[in-house]
This record gives sequence, structure tokens and C-alpha cells, in this order.
Amino acid sequence: MNTVSFPQIDYLARIGLDELPDDIHERLFALHTRQLYKLPFENLDIHLSREIKTDPLSLFNKLIYQVRGGYCFELNELLALALESFGFIVQRHIARVLYNNPWGASGPRTHQILFVTIDGQRWLTDVGFGGPGLRKPIPLIVDQIFEQFGDCFRFQQDGVNTVLQKESHGQWLDLYTFADETTLPVDFIMANHFTSTWPDSPFRKRRWLALAQSWGRITLINFNLTIYRDGNIENIILPPGEDYIQALQQYFGIRLDAQYSDFMSL
Repeated sequence: MNTVSFPQIDYLARIGLDELPDDIHERLFALHTRQLYKLPFENLDIHLSREIKTDPLSLFNKLIYQVRGGYCFELNELLALALESFGFIVQRHIARVLYNNPWGASGPRTHQILFVTIDGQRWLTDVGFGGPGLRKPIPLIVDQIFEQFGDCFRFQQDGVNTVLQKESHGQWLDLYTFADETTLPVDFIMANHFTSTWPDSPFRKRRWLALAQSWGRITLINFNLTIYRDGNIENIILPPGEDYIQALQQYFGIRLDAQYSDFMSL
């Protein structure tokens, strides 16, 4: 059991939330959306040859006090700790990513997700997907379409697995699949280690950042910065060096404690 006290005041300040709504559903939505908009998805520490630590103190230090982001094992674990500190019932699960995955359904399970139970209903809660994921939690109900911020999502049953899908240009894209089974803490430790250290991991082959906003989102893949704003797309090629480091702060709010030369070569 986690015995570390969660820094609620500092966390709420980090995500820019002055007060929590009284309604429990709105409280969940507010915490999810505000963290999503303030803490970027990013894998820079992997490219700085740093260990990805997911214990509570390491997460507080990096994501709250160092004003950094992280990937699913960091972002969703921080949100889980926050939700638990505010009295929510949280279950941690691990999913198999299908979206843009060269292995498809045969790939490893490397994505941490959360389920929050309110009045007997489970809600998928995920601020760490890094791609076209949820803006706010959705109830785990199969074959029902959920619309949010102009996007449509649904769950489809595939045997013992459930698939999260997103509508895109009239087609449903598979994002990830998961089973309703117990996931142990050691499962996340192994998946995090594999994802961050295996030489052929996609997270080691490219620098990857994403930050959702109310008007769209910003992504950075290696040197390619893309801004999706109100239906318009702007592409910028970032140069290596100090301008790259400054762009991390300008677009993602990241004040990196490293020089560009500290990155592994791409």
C-alpha cells in the first residue's frame, strides 16, 4: 500500500485547477482534462539515457516540481495517485496498443490505463496515450458511441478483449485492446522497463511529444512539430541545438535540465 502523502495543493496548482467541482463526475472530468492539457506526453528522458521511475516520490518530483511530462506509466500513475487521494476508486490495467503499431494484435501490452468506478459504473480514464486519445473519461459500455470535443469513441467486444476505437473520416480506428483481468504492480514494472530500454522499442527510436489543448493539439516527432488548431494544420521543422530546447518550453512548457548535446543521436 502506498504510504506517501499526495501533494494535493501542488498538484492542483500544476494542472491549473483552483477548486474541484462538487459533482463527483465533474470532479473526475476536471482532473482528467486539466492534467491532459498541462502535462505533456513526452519520452525525452529515454533519449537522455535516464531511467523512467514510477514510484510516487519520483513522479511528484519530475511531473509536478520539475514541470515535466512523461509517458503512460508516469502520467496515468500520477493521475491514479491523485484520484485516490481525492477519494476515487481506481483500478490499474495494461492494454495492447493497436494504433500505428507495426505488430498489430500480436504486439506486447505496454500501455497503462485506468478505470474509475462511480456508483457501480466503470469509466476508462487515460491521460497517457500520446495519440488521438480521450479528452475526458468514458463509461465502459460496449457498442455505444461517445462524442467529446468533436471526436467519437466506442468500445467493441473481441472475444475476451475489449477494443477502444475512434472514428476518423468515416472509419473506426482501433486504438488499443484490453482484457478484464487483474494487473499486478510487477506487470507495470516489466512493461515500463521493456518499453524504455529495449533497443527496438518505438520510444527509443524517436523523440515523441504531444500536448492536447481545447483548440486541438501539438505534436513533436523528432524535429517535426505539428500544430493542429481549430481544423488547421501548421508544420514546423525544428533545428537541432538551443532552438530545439527553447521550443520544448515554448510549445510544451518543458524546462529541460539538459543540453541538446546530451540527447542520444537519432
